[in-house]
Amino acid sequence: MALHRNDVIAAALDLLDEVGLERLTTRALTERLGVAPGALYWHVRSKQELLTAMADTVAAPAFSTPGTGNGEGAEAETKPGSWAEHTEAFAHRLRRALLGRRDGARLVSGHLAPGTATLRSVEDGLALMSAQGLTPTQAAVLGHAVTSYVIGFVLQEQQVHAPTGGAAGPDPAQFPLLVQWQTEHPGPEATFTAGLTLLTTGLAAQLA
Repeated sequence: MALHRNDVIAAALDLLDEVGLERLTTRALTERLGVAPGALYWHVRSKQELLTAMADTVAAPAFSTPGTGNGEGAEAETKPGSWAEHTEAFAHRLRRALLGRRDGARLVSGHLAPGTATLRSVEDGLALMSAQGLTPTQAAVLGHAVTSYVIGFVLQEQQVHAPTGGAAGPDPAQFPLLVQWQTEHPGPEATFTAGLTLLTTGLAAQLA
């Protein structure tokens, strides 16, 4: 069976899920595909090009324009009505996409080189926000801030922490507020949404 570029990328993403970004090598990939090392270079010219293609594939669902049939099943969303809804919907799509792959945030943050489809989605988002009163600069700054927030948040979610060996938590007598926060912590989903809301409401307040 002939090997295609999409086969290489799909196999590389499956390998990423198994071994993580640090241990992802072209040698391991060729062994997984059962081909000679040189066969990969008909489809990707270097490991950097492979990682870029993988990052673009991981991030692509986040940049699919809602309501255009680019979504999949229940994940397809109707087009948001306001710039804040549009921004928050994009942020949740991007978080889901990054969490869908092991080391997804590291891969995308270090290797994403958006193609034409992604740039078109960004252009459409800027146009939507501009039509609702934001300047292109305000829209771009918000988009950059939100994207950075999402990637940073997921980087922390996907970070592998060393075992603590049963070490005790902070002393409540010395760190009462920290202990209170840990006790009341609502979980990653609510924390993510709260931080995202701060970004959009902050810009809304600035515009007002």
